[in-house]
Amino acid sequence: MMKKTLAVAILAGMLIGSSGCSATGAAWQAAKIGKNMSKKDNYLTLSLDGMEAKQNKFKKGFSGYAKFKIKGTVSTSPTFRFAFADPTKFGRITSTNMQIHQAFEADYSHQAEYSITPRGSGPESLMKPDRAYNLGSIGGEMNVLDFERNSVGGVTLKPGLDYMLVFSISGDRSETMQVLFSTK
Repeated sequence: MMKKTLAVAILAGMLIGSSGCSATGAAWQAAKIGKNMSKKDNYLTLSLDGMEAKQNKFKKGFSGYAKFKIKGTVSTSPTFRFAFADPTKFGRITSTNMQIHQAFEADYSHQAEYSITPRGSGPESLMKPDRAYNLGSIGGEMNVLDFERNSVGGVTLKPGLDYMLVFSISGDRSETMQVLFSTK
Protein backbone atom coordinates (compact mmCIF):
# COMPACT_ATOMS: atom_id res chain seq x y z
CA MET A 1 0.00 0.00 0.00
CA MET A 2 2.82 2.43 0.85
CA LYS A 3 4.49 1.77 -2.53
CA LYS A 4 1.23 2.61 -4.31
CA THR A 5 0.78 5.78 -2.22
CA LEU A 6 4.35 6.86 -2.88
CA ALA A 7 3.97 6.21 -6.62
CA VAL A 8 0.79 8.32 -6.77
CA ALA A 9 2.45 11.12 -4.77
CA ILE A 10 5.47 11.14 -7.12
CA LEU A 11 3.23 11.12 -10.19
CA ALA A 12 1.13 13.97 -8.77
CA GLY A 13 4.29 15.93 -7.99
CA MET A 14 5.52 15.50 -11.55
CA LEU A 15 2.17 16.60 -12.96
CA ILE A 16 2.05 19.65 -10.75
CA GLY A 17 5.69 20.47 -11.43
CA SER A 18 5.20 20.25 -15.18
CA SER A 19 2.24 22.64 -15.01
CA GLY A 20 4.47 25.56 -14.04
CA CYS A 21 4.46 25.37 -10.24
CA SER A 22 7.69 25.78 -8.33
CA ALA A 23 9.53 22.70 -7.15
CA THR A 24 8.76 23.57 -3.54
CA GLY A 25 5.05 23.94 -4.31
CA ALA A 26 5.04 20.64 -6.14
CA ALA A 27 6.79 18.93 -3.24
CA TRP A 28 4.24 20.30 -0.76
CA GLN A 29 1.35 19.23 -3.00
CA ALA A 30 2.86 15.74 -3.38
CA ALA A 31 3.26 15.50 0.41
CA LYS A 32 -0.38 16.56 0.88
CA ILE A 33 -1.56 13.94 -1.62
CA GLY A 34 0.53 11.27 0.08
CA LYS A 35 -0.92 12.24 3.47
CA ASN A 36 -4.49 12.15 2.11
CA MET A 37 -3.90 8.74 0.52
CA SER A 38 -2.49 7.19 3.68
CA LYS A 39 -5.09 8.66 6.06
CA LYS A 40 -7.55 6.08 7.43
CA ASP A 41 -10.81 8.02 7.74
CA ASN A 42 -13.36 5.26 7.26
CA TYR A 43 -14.05 2.29 9.51
CA LEU A 44 -17.15 0.95 7.73
CA THR A 45 -17.62 -1.20 4.68
CA LEU A 46 -20.92 -1.21 2.82
CA SER A 47 -22.37 -3.27 -0.02
CA LEU A 48 -25.51 -3.32 -2.16
CA ASP A 49 -26.55 -6.57 -3.83
CA GLY A 50 -23.19 -8.05 -2.83
CA MET A 51 -21.11 -5.31 -4.51
CA GLU A 52 -18.85 -3.39 -2.14
CA ALA A 53 -18.71 0.41 -2.25
CA LYS A 54 -15.22 1.69 -3.12
CA GLN A 55 -13.57 5.13 -3.01
CA ASN A 56 -11.70 6.68 -5.94
CA LYS A 57 -8.18 6.79 -4.43
CA PHE A 58 -6.92 9.37 -6.93
CA LYS A 59 -9.75 11.79 -6.10
CA LYS A 60 -9.25 11.18 -2.36
CA GLY A 61 -5.56 11.99 -2.77
CA PHE A 62 -6.23 15.37 -4.35
CA SER A 63 -9.23 16.55 -2.34
CA GLY A 64 -8.91 14.59 0.91
CA TYR A 65 -12.28 12.89 0.42
CA ALA A 66 -14.13 11.01 -2.30
CA LYS A 67 -17.64 9.62 -2.21
CA PHE A 68 -17.97 5.87 -2.39
CA LYS A 69 -19.38 4.19 -5.48
CA ILE A 70 -20.88 0.84 -6.43
CA LYS A 71 -19.36 -0.20 -9.77
CA GLY A 72 -22.20 -2.31 -11.17
CA THR A 73 -25.93 -1.68 -11.26
CA VAL A 74 -28.18 -2.85 -8.44
CA SER A 75 -31.78 -4.04 -8.37
CA THR A 76 -34.69 -1.70 -7.66
CA SER A 77 -35.04 -3.32 -4.20
CA PRO A 78 -31.40 -4.02 -3.31
CA THR A 79 -29.95 -6.00 -0.45
CA PHE A 80 -27.94 -3.83 1.96
CA ARG A 81 -25.12 -4.96 4.22
CA PHE A 82 -22.60 -3.06 6.32
CA ALA A 83 -19.67 -4.17 8.43
CA PHE A 84 -17.13 -2.62 10.75
CA ALA A 85 -13.58 -2.58 9.41
CA ASP A 86 -12.55 -2.04 13.04
CA PRO A 87 -15.36 -2.48 15.64
CA THR A 88 -13.22 -1.02 18.43
CA LYS A 89 -13.42 2.42 16.76
CA PHE A 90 -17.16 2.83 17.45
CA GLY A 91 -17.80 2.04 21.12
CA ARG A 92 -21.47 2.29 22.13
CA ILE A 93 -23.78 2.79 19.15
CA THR A 94 -27.03 4.69 19.65
CA SER A 95 -28.37 5.16 16.12
CA THR A 96 -28.32 3.74 12.59
CA ASN A 97 -30.04 5.72 9.81
CA MET A 98 -30.23 5.55 6.04
CA GLN A 99 -31.51 7.89 3.34
CA ILE A 100 -31.67 7.24 -0.39
CA HIS A 101 -31.63 10.32 -2.63
CA GLN A 102 -32.53 10.29 -6.35
CA ALA A 103 -30.44 12.14 -8.94
CA PHE A 104 -31.79 15.61 -9.67
CA GLU A 105 -30.34 18.28 -12.00
CA ALA A 106 -26.67 17.17 -12.05
CA ASP A 107 -26.80 16.58 -8.27
CA TYR A 108 -29.06 14.66 -5.91
CA SER A 109 -32.42 15.70 -4.49
CA HIS A 110 -32.14 17.29 -1.07
CA GLN A 111 -35.26 15.38 0.00
CA ALA A 112 -34.72 11.65 0.42
CA GLU A 113 -36.74 9.24 -1.71
CA TYR A 114 -36.64 6.89 1.28
CA SER A 115 -35.59 7.33 4.90
CA ILE A 116 -34.97 4.23 7.01
CA THR A 117 -34.73 4.48 10.80
CA PRO A 118 -35.10 2.04 13.71
CA ARG A 119 -38.69 1.24 14.64
CA GLY A 120 -38.02 1.06 18.39
CA SER A 121 -35.50 2.45 20.82
CA GLY A 122 -32.44 0.84 22.30
CA PRO A 123 -29.57 -1.14 20.82
CA GLU A 124 -31.71 -4.16 19.91
CA SER A 125 -33.68 -2.10 17.36
CA LEU A 126 -30.61 -0.83 15.43
CA MET A 127 -29.33 -2.26 12.16
CA LYS A 128 -26.72 -4.91 12.87
CA PRO A 129 -23.37 -5.31 11.09
CA ASP A 130 -22.70 -8.36 8.90
CA ARG A 131 -26.41 -8.93 8.28
CA ALA A 132 -28.14 -8.73 4.89
CA TYR A 133 -31.19 -6.43 4.81
CA ASN A 134 -33.64 -6.75 1.91
CA LEU A 135 -34.56 -3.08 1.49
CA GLY A 136 -37.63 -4.06 -0.54
CA SER A 137 -39.31 -5.56 2.55
CA ILE A 138 -37.44 -4.00 5.48
CA GLY A 139 -40.56 -2.19 6.72
CA GLY A 140 -41.41 -4.91 9.24
CA GLU A 141 -38.34 -4.22 11.35
CA MET A 142 -37.55 -0.60 10.42
CA ASN A 143 -39.52 2.59 9.80
CA VAL A 144 -39.46 3.41 6.09
CA LEU A 145 -40.73 6.78 4.88
CA ASP A 146 -41.09 7.67 1.21
CA PHE A 147 -40.48 11.03 -0.50
CA GLU A 148 -43.83 12.40 0.73
CA ARG A 149 -43.13 11.17 4.29
CA ASN A 150 -45.66 8.32 4.08
CA SER A 151 -44.87 5.09 5.91
CA VAL A 152 -44.20 2.27 3.41
CA GLY A 153 -43.18 -1.38 3.68
CA GLY A 154 -39.89 -1.08 1.82
CA VAL A 155 -37.81 0.52 -0.89
CA THR A 156 -38.74 0.33 -4.57
CA LEU A 157 -36.37 2.41 -6.68
CA LYS A 158 -36.94 3.42 -10.30
CA PRO A 159 -34.96 1.43 -12.89
CA GLY A 160 -32.17 3.10 -14.84
CA LEU A 161 -31.61 6.01 -12.43
CA ASP A 162 -28.70 7.23 -10.31
CA TYR A 163 -29.04 7.38 -6.54
CA MET A 164 -27.00 8.34 -3.48
CA LEU A 165 -27.32 6.28 -0.30
CA VAL A 166 -26.34 8.05 2.92
CA PHE A 167 -25.73 5.66 5.84
CA SER A 168 -24.97 7.03 9.31
CA ILE A 169 -23.97 5.38 12.55
CA SER A 170 -23.96 7.50 15.72
CA GLY A 171 -22.45 6.71 19.08
CA ASP A 172 -19.16 7.18 20.88
CA ARG A 173 -17.76 7.56 17.36
CA SER A 174 -20.04 8.48 14.48
CA GLU A 175 -19.51 7.91 10.80
CA THR A 176 -21.44 8.66 7.63
CA MET A 177 -20.90 7.10 4.20
CA GLN A 178 -22.22 8.56 0.94
CA VAL A 179 -22.50 5.87 -1.71
CA LEU A 180 -23.36 6.55 -5.36
CA PHE A 181 -25.08 3.80 -7.32
CA SER A 182 -27.32 3.13 -10.32
CA THR A 183 -30.27 0.79 -10.75
CA LYS A 184 -30.77 -1.82 -13.50
